[in-house]
Amino acid sequence: MSLYKNAAKFDTLRSISAASLTGSFAAVGVALPSPAVVLTFKNATNGDVIISTDGVNDMLFLPANSFNVFDIKTNAPILQDYMFKQGTVFYAKDGTTASTSGSFYIEAVIVERV
Repeated sequence: MSLYKNAAKFDTLRSISAASLTGSFAAVGVALPSPAVVLTFKNATNGDVIISTDGVNDMLFLPANSFNVFDIKTNAPILQDYMFKQGTVFYAKDGTTASTSGSFYIEAVIVERV
């Protein structure tokens, strides 16, 4: 019998090509199947990318060839706190400099009940 009720697991890689990025938000992959504790956003395009979780409001700006890592659980006072919600969909669009090559990626470490 395991001492843990949850386990960390890498989720399926989400990506969108530069050719699919426009001035309007487009979904990057599917919704999170369970809560996420770590997210990495990698902009491997030659343009700026804007990220949103509601498909309306600009929330994150990633310059060309950059990345951000959000490790939500590291300093959480209670283990059940601070997770990206199950069902979250990420949206991306071109920023001030349009992307013409490369892809944008989202990597997630999700929580799996054991």
